[in-house]
Amino acid sequence: MITEPKVGTTFNDQEFKAIKRVLKSGDFLTRGRDVELFEKEFAKYCQAKYAVALSSCGAALKLSSQILDLKKGDEVICQANSFWVTYNHLFEKEVTIKCADIEKNTLNICPKSVKKLITKKTKAVYLVHHGGNPANLRELKKILKPKKIPLIEDSAHALGAKFEGKKIGYNSDIAVFSFSTYKMISTLGEGGMFVTNNKSYANYAKLLRTNFPFGKTVVRKIKKLGIYEKPNQAESFSDSRLRASGKNSKAKFSDFLRMGDAWDLDWKSLDKMGSTYRMTTVQAAVGRVQLKKIESLIRSRTKIANIYNKAITKIPYLEKLQIYKNCRNSWWIFNFFTKDNSPISRDEIVKILFKKFKVLMILRHFPINLNGVMRMQGCNSGGCKKCGKLENVERVWFSRQLSLPIAPQMKISQAKFISRALLKIFKYK
Repeated sequence: MITEPKVGTTFNDQEFKAIKRVLKSGDFLTRGRDVELFEKEFAKYCQAKYAVALSSCGAALKLSSQILDLKKGDEVICQANSFWVTYNHLFEKEVTIKCADIEKNTLNICPKSVKKLITKKTKAVYLVHHGGNPANLRELKKILKPKKIPLIEDSAHALGAKFEGKKIGYNSDIAVFSFSTYKMISTLGEGGMFVTNNKSYANYAKLLRTNFPFGKTVVRKIKKLGIYEKPNQAESFSDSRLRASGKNSKAKFSDFLRMGDAWDLDWKSLDKMGSTYRMTTVQAAVGRVQLKKIESLIRSRTKIANIYNKAITKIPYLEKLQIYKNCRNSWWIFNFFTKDNSPISRDEIVKILFKKFKVLMILRHFPINLNGVMRMQGCNSGGCKKCGKLENVERVWFSRQLSLPIAPQMKISQAKFISRALLKIFKYK
């Protein structure tokens, strides 16, 4: 049986050495030096200014909606063929979610569909670079920038992908990445990164990932009490106060009290609260090793994709995925399509590959507008008043889209076997 491996990347002694180094070092397991280094190295790779390491891509998405201060009554536009985690944090915010249709040949969000859905209440647009294929960022930004609507790129599939020669994350309001089991690189099963060029967003994310509260406060007027000393003047951030820290801080005997700002501030209102979304030091150490391999991992995936595409071009009833000029697909998923004149249906191709050649295909990202929770909110097949018609995503997913196994640890011989099987189904050589 040939199917997708349970892990989307490869590991060797380098990762084991990194784990051993951290465990033997005695360093903090959640705030160690490797976390900061991984953030800096990741931001540099993406050609972005800031990166914040988190426990998952889902955590990064949740922080994005907190940072953008989304609330009930706001409207948010999302891509219809995305994974559930792109949406779930928005339900918590009680915003109105509008599903945008996709481009039928790229599987990415359609700029024209987005434009139709924008109103004065639109506060953000969330997209997915589907399967690692970069979305049309140029057209989207032309639409959104004049209206000052933030674009959040769910880049869980797209580490190392490029749009017009620049890495995904290079020029993002917010881009989020996943390091879960199946993704391009993995930090021991789970992990994520929040990437931005906005310093305020980055600072906000760092505080939210570690239980920091936000709201309206006033500095309390206090007298010297016993061994307690009034803290140094702290940096103001979003109506909250941060205790002075860093190289210039001097340890004091009173630090043993560990009161934080509990004694310094009086709270007038609490707007939002962070949670524990930290990445462990061991995960970050592994991530640093994995990041150094990313170009090699993409090359391995691209070799397999090229073998598949060579076979697809020989079959007039099949169609390759469209990739925009001067863009690089990271090939996290290998997608392609049947044409309308195909004598063999999409579902029959899947059955034959499985029964005759023992090749198992997996089709991901069921149209989110047809999910039970979205149906509860009025969405349905064929379109709704809120989203309009979503003809492409439903037609593509139910009758045209196919995905072949692809992973860096797959053998070239396996990819060639699958390609030959596809050719045999249509009786081509």
